[in-house]
Amino acid sequence: MRYSARGVMDAARRLIADRRANFAVMTALCTPVALTLTAFAIDEGSLYNERRAAQSIVDLAAITAAANINKAQQAVLTTLKDNGITSVAVQEQGTKIEPTGSKAVVEVVPGRYSGVSSIAAGSRFEAGKLPYNAVQVSMKKLGTLYFAASVMAPPVIGTTATASAQPAAAFSVGSRLASVNGGVLNALLGALLGGNLSLSVMDYNSLISADVDVLSFTDALATQLRLTGVTYSDVLGSKATVGQIATAMANVPGLDRTAKLALQTMASSATNSVKVPLGHLVDLGSVGSLGLGQKPAGLSVSASAMSMLSAAAALANGTNQVTVDLGATIPGLTSTTLQVAIGEPMQSLPWLAVGELGTVVRTAQTRIKLNASVGIGNGNNGNGFGNGTGNGTAGINLGGGVKLLAVNLPLNIEVAYAEAKLTDISCPTGPSSIKVSIAAQPGVVAAHLADSNASGFADFG
Repeated sequence: MRYSARGVMDAARRLIADRRANFAVMTALCTPVALTLTAFAIDEGSLYNERRAAQSIVDLAAITAAANINKAQQAVLTTLKDNGITSVAVQEQGTKIEPTGSKAVVEVVPGRYSGVSSIAAGSRFEAGKLPYNAVQVSMKKLGTLYFAASVMAPPVIGTTATASAQPAAAFSVGSRLASVNGGVLNALLGALLGGNLSLSVMDYNSLISADVDVLSFTDALATQLRLTGVTYSDVLGSKATVGQIATAMANVPGLDRTAKLALQTMASSATNSVKVPLGHLVDLGSVGSLGLGQKPAGLSVSASAMSMLSAAAALANGTNQVTVDLGATIPGLTSTTLQVAIGEPMQSLPWLAVGELGTVVRTAQTRIKLNASVGIGNGNNGNGFGNGTGNGTAGINLGGGVKLLAVNLPLNIEVAYAEAKLTDISCPTGPSSIKVSIAAQPGVVAAHLADSNASGFADFG
């Protein structure tokens, strides 16, 4: 068969112009490319989900390790095993291990985490810094490829999580009364509060045994100070008089009627207008960032009503000297003067604190001067004392014509500050096993029976 050139050209033009079956041709050409792209998309989506799952597991492992800081590595391995990652190689700090298809690599680094907002987020964790309060967990594993394994190596999926567990305890330091003398306490607290008190021994015992919820007290104090929409730290960053503090304590739910009435009496009797820096009284630490009315889970902050009010009265007194006449309150003493000077405590060390390990609370330094005069009495009948020669004041005959008419007892007491430091918090098996250790330094007392120079008594510089 012969074809002319013209015939060939005409046949080519007809073929090009004929569009029948073009879709089948294009499909045949594009299908391999489409299938390849689809396979890569499936692998990429699978890797994304695998990375998210790995991150969730590492997050959980870090949280578990932070809650068991002394057994962090064991806690991490257990968590990984419980979530399907059973073959794991542990990478020590300073070494490098690459994951294999059957084994993941995990690194557990304890350290210290600071939540201070002024520190960049990437610098808040310090590896190896003591005391530990955080754990950083890093894991590497090979991703799974379903379609692309023949053309590329499986990528390494790397995830890191840092978790911090900051156990906190509330504690305070102060004196405790072995017994209560209503007259002495009325005179002393009345002088500190700037008013006259007439509370009974039963009133004081109720205040000593009454536990005040410090967060509820701060809520009530915010009402006294007309503060709204603020945090606990905002309230404690302000100042209040002792009267406002006593009123707020009286409004705390749960107090018995006797303690409530005693606090109301103290509030109405307090004329001292000095405003106490509340931060010197209570430091709530990280709990202070909570809004009013919110309560931290697992932490109860309470204090003796009597101790808190006494600390507030001492802060209101500052470095001023208080003089109290006890002659009418102690039988047998004809003239008794009690002088008390309370040094202002360091601003960074409150009376009650909520904090982590290393938190310190401290009392104020105190000086007491007691000048007591004991009268011998009258020698009306001459039996035993004096010379018995008539009425009038007589004394003890010491012989040689010397008579002792009265005894003066100038007692000077210096009470150094007491200090308590939170040294350990642990709860190895949950809330029922909570244990708090505190190292305490008592306020050493030095007593001197001698006349002393009055100058500088209230000078703690």
